[in-house]
Amino acid sequence: MWEATRPSTDVDVERIADLIRTLGTSAVMPPLDHIVLGASPCPDWCQWGVQQLLADIRRTSGAGDADFGTPGMQKGIEHLEAARETLRRVWPEAALEADLLIRVIVYVQGGAFRSGTLRQTFGAIYLGTSSVESTPAAFEALLHETGHHALYLRNQFETFVTNGDAMVSHPLRPDPRPVAGAVHAAHVLARMAFGLTRWSREPTAPPEVSERRDDALRRLRGTIEALEPVADWTDRGRLYFDDLLTWEKELTAAHPG
Repeated sequence: MWEATRPSTDVDVERIADLIRTLGTSAVMPPLDHIVLGASPCPDWCQWGVQQLLADIRRTSGAGDADFGTPGMQKGIEHLEAARETLRRVWPEAALEADLLIRVIVYVQGGAFRSGTLRQTFGAIYLGTSSVESTPAAFEALLHETGHHALYLRNQFETFVTNGDAMVSHPLRPDPRPVAGAVHAAHVLARMAFGLTRWSREPTAPPEVSERRDDALRRLRGTIEALEPVADWTDRGRLYFDDLLTWEKELTAAHPG
């Protein structure tokens, strides 16, 4: 489902849009599962995923910031559900994509942890307390982590870069990371900026929405600038990246901030 990820021009957009409309009226999705680490039953896959996230934080931030605790998440869950309703209103294609791809939210508390997705636990996203401290924060996190899911799925069928293991720094992860990860960063930042832009057009949108939109756009531009001299694109990847560039220019022109 690429409609929510800005398809290239050779994709039959009308056919995809018609499929989305059909799914949106016929699919009955079960409710999301909410797992609060330490307070809800956490299956083996969940425990494994949390340990992977802890190991990554310890590598990049030190063990002192990596101790996950039990958050009081009732308000955070309310923000997440409000964010889902807002997404259905302002960007229904992305909301349907999230409903289809994301089935479990795992809430954790750790000083350095904001949010995460693991390919091995596809269908689950891990959210730290800062990612659900407000409805705009949860809205952004949902777009961010669903974006990783969508690109992981797409990369099963398409290769975008031939030097995915080359190292580069970018605004989402300033420590050197593989180019393939920087492509993910650009992808999710574009989604965040686009979704936040749509919400910011509503007169009732909180000021935080525009602030987050401007931050996402700034980091998107920085990530694109980091990728441009390094990434070795395939033909399909070049089309994808050109489309991403167009999207970034359109959003920046509308909000030069």
